[in-house]
Amino acid sequence: MSRNLLILTIMLLTLKGYSQEMPTKGHIFNSILGSNSEPAIYNAVNLNTYELLTTNIQVSKEDNLQKIVFLPLKLMTSKNIGFLRETKINIAQKNGISTFGLGIGFDSSSPFSKRGTRILNEAFSGFPAQRPKGETEKDYEYEIYKSKYYYSMDSTYAETYEKLLRKSFKVTIGYNISLFEVIGGDKVDLDNDDVIDNYFVTESNNFSMYLTYIFSSKTAISINGHYSSALASPKQNEKQVEYLGGSFSFAQRLCVLNKKYRKTPDYLKTLFVPSIVGGASIEFKDAVSNIDFVKNGITETLAITPYLEFKINPKNQFRAGVPIKKFEGIKEEISFGPFIQWTLQIAKVD
Repeated sequence: MSRNLLILTIMLLTLKGYSQEMPTKGHIFNSILGSNSEPAIYNAVNLNTYELLTTNIQVSKEDNLQKIVFLPLKLMTSKNIGFLRETKINIAQKNGISTFGLGIGFDSSSPFSKRGTRILNEAFSGFPAQRPKGETEKDYEYEIYKSKYYYSMDSTYAETYEKLLRKSFKVTIGYNISLFEVIGGDKVDLDNDDVIDNYFVTESNNFSMYLTYIFSSKTAISINGHYSSALASPKQNEKQVEYLGGSFSFAQRLCVLNKKYRKTPDYLKTLFVPSIVGGASIEFKDAVSNIDFVKNGITETLAITPYLEFKINPKNQFRAGVPIKKFEGIKEEISFGPFIQWTLQIAKVD
């Protein structure tokens, strides 16, 4: 008798590690591309993320980036929010330039979309209701039943989320404004050349559109376009230079770090898979007006970045990449240098 009770207690404790409360529909980690599908040229203005919160710190020889993208309406579960649920706010700091952005998107893999609601309703249409506690049933026996029931429910959610991701797409339209380091105070001419050195406050305006296609939770591609106008410096005699650009990127899960990930709470609740992801991006940026005023004499930039990303858990994700950049303008130049990036992502608030 005591042996059976010990076995039941161990089962209870084990199952409660998976599901202690009634599972409910929630947001998921729905793109292995993440917010840095553009890790070199457009990393400060990139809005291609669909998690509740994504923050990252990127360090390299040439650039240092601190960035956060927040989707505040994902904190709400109302059905009336519609496409506004994917509204995102971007705040970034790169080499002394502060960037603030806003994006509006659509995600067909969202559990709260019409497609998501339909697929979830189909998955749970024949799911049995939770039974009440029996009159002669002991408390620990009912707790074991509930844990098994909740685990089965969580597993059904996870299987449905995987189905949602397959052949899904995401679209975002965004705008970012970047400001020079000094945004206030007296206008000054430090070098006495009759030109105000801090005349302008706005460094650039960037308009962008992102299209991501998710083959499955393992594979995704993204095509993005950018239009921007920028100043080389805040000096009074500078003129706005218009740029056209874009990017293509892909990501592929190479291996998983925990073979039993399908039983972990992170996977069951949010579809997070501890894994190693490989990918690459191609970015370009070309000046199309006022070419004499481009920054550092560079009229065209091309960046190709292969990378590996180590997704240990939602709070610890590391990416190492090697951007290979080609510059054209006053002189042609090719450079490369590795970067390291740390990322934190939150898909939902429990």
